[in-house]
Amino acid sequence: MPTRYTIERLGVHERVIAMPTTGSGQVPSPPKNDRRSAGWWSDGPRPGAGKGKAVMTIHTYRPSLRPALGNELYRGGRSALRPGDIIKLHGSGGQVACYRFTEAPKIWVRDYDPSSRLMVDPNGAPSLVIVICWDFNGRTGDWDSRVMFQFEQV
Repeated sequence: MPTRYTIERLGVHERVIAMPTTGSGQVPSPPKNDRRSAGWWSDGPRPGAGKGKAVMTIHTYRPSLRPALGNELYRGGRSALRPGDIIKLHGSGGQVACYRFTEAPKIWVRDYDPSSRLMVDPNGAPSLVIVICWDFNGRTGDWDSRVMFQFEQV
């Protein structure tokens, strides 16, 4: 079980919070006041497992608030991660699972196909996705898109 994650090139060293599926069946996110921790979906594949996509979520804050890590990862509508950047997920017993960043597609909520393997893929190649919200809609108070940072296991 991951307890922290690092992205050395960006100077990111933060904790991971294991979180089960929400009561409404959604992949969870960290507490709203936690700007930098990642929520790991503990009902999905474990990082470092031989198959499946581990899912983590990180907050983005609306423009009127102090930025969260999601704002930093997708500055100005562009990924701050570069292809080849490594994220390391650290376990409490010293285990480390490493993943290489490949791409960060932005998906409009209205266009997302929940049967796709973009976010949830329990049986595919070992990989990781970090999901953040993007495109805050001040009129509705909702986020209109998600950025799905894709990583392959190293």
